[in-house]
Amino acid sequence: MTKLILFLLLFTTNNMAWSDASYQGLQVDVKRDGRLYNFSASFDTPLTKCAAYNYLIDYEAERNLPGVVELLAHRQSANKVKVELTAEERILFFKIQIISVMEYTEKPFDSISFIQLAGKSKLFQGTWDIEPGQQGSALRFNGLWEPSTRVPLFIIDLFIKSSLINKFSAIAQLAEKRKDMPPVSCVD
Repeated sequence: MTKLILFLLLFTTNNMAWSDASYQGLQVDVKRDGRLYNFSASFDTPLTKCAAYNYLIDYEAERNLPGVVELLAHRQSANKVKVELTAEERILFFKIQIISVMEYTEKPFDSISFIQLAGKSKLFQGTWDIEPGQQGSALRFNGLWEPSTRVPLFIIDLFIKSSLINKFSAIAQLAEKRKDMPPVSCVD
């Protein structure tokens, strides 16, 4: 059993090195306090602040992100959206299914925050902030996640940063693809 654990630790540590394929300039940080993970990510995008905001509130675009199985977005009011998300993540031989119903609150053209209303996580919430950036705008994410899973936390610890690097790289790449789209009207 000890050899299996050592092999798994060595295997996972070696596989974390593939984060070199991340989006240029992407910064990701993860800290765990007990069962609560605090993570942040930031990257510059060529999108204007208006275009970046419209990208972030295009909830249907999230279907193109790795692991997303199903996504339904329902506008509740001018600045509130309910999003039902089903995603899958693989950690070693564990398959984690993430099912969440989240409420997004939009603050044109500065930020978008969300909180999980129901789902398989004990807690999931976060905020996207849009700031002026070197290329156009900078997107900054801060989130909290408390898993409700039988997967040991030390295994999640080994994979979470590389998984987040992949997810936020995909988000940044989708934003980059929007730079050539026609400008969107931004009226407060």
